[in-house]
Amino acid sequence: MNRISVSSPSNIAFIKYWGMSDARQTLPNNPSISMTLSQCLSFCTLSPRTKGAADEIMWKTASGLLVVAQTSLRLGIERHLQPLREYFDDWTPLRIATTNNFPTGAGIASSASGFSALAVAFALRCGQSLDSPDLGRLARLSGSGSAARSVLGGFVQWPGDSRQLCEPVQLAAGQHWPLHDLIAIVDATPKTVSSRQGHLLANSSPFYPTRLDLLPERLATVRQAIVSRDFNALAAVVEREAVELHMIAMTSQPPIFYWKPATLRILERVRQLRGEGLEVCATVDAGPNVHVICTEQHKSAAFAALRTVPGIERWIFDQAGDGPRRLARHLF
Repeated sequence: MNRISVSSPSNIAFIKYWGMSDARQTLPNNPSISMTLSQCLSFCTLSPRTKGAADEIMWKTASGLLVVAQTSLRLGIERHLQPLREYFDDWTPLRIATTNNFPTGAGIASSASGFSALAVAFALRCGQSLDSPDLGRLARLSGSGSAARSVLGGFVQWPGDSRQLCEPVQLAAGQHWPLHDLIAIVDATPKTVSSRQGHLLANSSPFYPTRLDLLPERLATVRQAIVSRDFNALAAVVEREAVELHMIAMTSQPPIFYWKPATLRILERVRQLRGEGLEVCATVDAGPNVHVICTEQHKSAAFAALRTVPGIERWIFDQAGDGPRRLARHLF
């Protein structure tokens, strides 16, 4: 059947990507820095179909494979296939199955992991390797800029030093600083306003230009914090970035409100814990769920203090990871 299967991880942004200078090519208004995760994964299997057949797109559920009709998922995959086919000049009809092992569309970067998995699987089918420098560009052509960061492991900046090429670069491997991410799920349902819609509205916030002016210094601070493993320096910027992303969203026209009451309760408790001496900070992407970043030394104490916060549906325990992998096990 000549199947190709890959897993690709989600990532959590320390410096947020919010707003696009070119929506068609998914070019960001500012560089971002993220930590690639190891446990929140998307899986993709693809194989060729008979010439002249239509693409078959499926979603893997606990009960089996479901053929995806005209939904946003199918449309997103079809939209992503077009530039991949143009780049490799490969127009073979495909059977594609995909799934996530964490909540989809809930602000945990499932589009980043999902579209990077598809891009990597397609590239491997066309003879590329997992270390191909083209993978970041191919992933972001899905329309999810964060997908460019998921093709690399560890700590990643996108774009790197060359804004013209818009490629991601690894700042450090995950082993360099094995930070943990305790993800508090307060609402696992898909959000009503997508990240892409939020990006397109960012410029309508009166505070957006000020944010862009502040980012060069913050980028430099986070890069140095990663190199020197300075948690306090990292934490101060990470929490400021999380608040400002949502401030921009809330003051866009029309405004976007992602937070839930439990989101605020967790953010408050995390600040208290850091004031008590724990190496812990919190960030929130475009959704209500909270990523609690902490060191190995303080992971257990942080969780013990946070697990009683009201409104948390469940926890996902994650940490810095290594990027996409080719798999021997297939979805079909």
